[in-house]
Amino acid sequence: MTENKKDKEENNQETEIKLEEENEISEEIDLETEDSDLEEVSDEEIIKELEDQLLRAKAEVQNVRRIAAQEVTKARLYGVETLAREFLSVGDNLERAISTCDDTQEIADIKEGLVLTLKSLETSLNASGIEVIDPNDKTFDPEKHEAISLIEDDSVEPNTIIDVVQKGYTILDRTLRPSKVVVSKKS
Repeated sequence: MTENKKDKEENNQETEIKLEEENEISEEIDLETEDSDLEEVSDEEIIKELEDQLLRAKAEVQNVRRIAAQEVTKARLYGVETLAREFLSVGDNLERAISTCDDTQEIADIKEGLVLTLKSLETSLNASGIEVIDPNDKTFDPEKHEAISLIEDDSVEPNTIIDVVQKGYTILDRTLRPSKVVVSKKS
């Protein structure tokens, strides 16, 4: 058995050597063909080709710079979205706390503090370009509103917002969080 393995190995080595020799010969032929092809191409054609490649490379660099600048601008403008959403939930909680306060004197002082805190939060959001979507008495817009309920109401046009369950916000004309609303429909 070991002799058969040795014979096979020797045959494999011989085959590999023959393949390598054939590859070297074919590479030499390819090189000779390329040299003859290069001689046929004129210097003017080479210059034109190189100029074309240069123009394409310049255009590619300009495109990359433009796209990078756009990405940086988007990151600056919309990079605060995640943080802003967290602050919106804080504002929602403050509004809920204010709505649960009764009119006793002790609670009235707490309510006043909550109202001032909410106003401060809204001012900070406005300074960052985050604004409240005002959906009252407007037509339902699926890009700015999320309908959580439909109510039959013949006193208003269909698809009119009747009630706002949760405020929505935009950041630079882009919806940050849609308003949750109740919408009218035909009976």
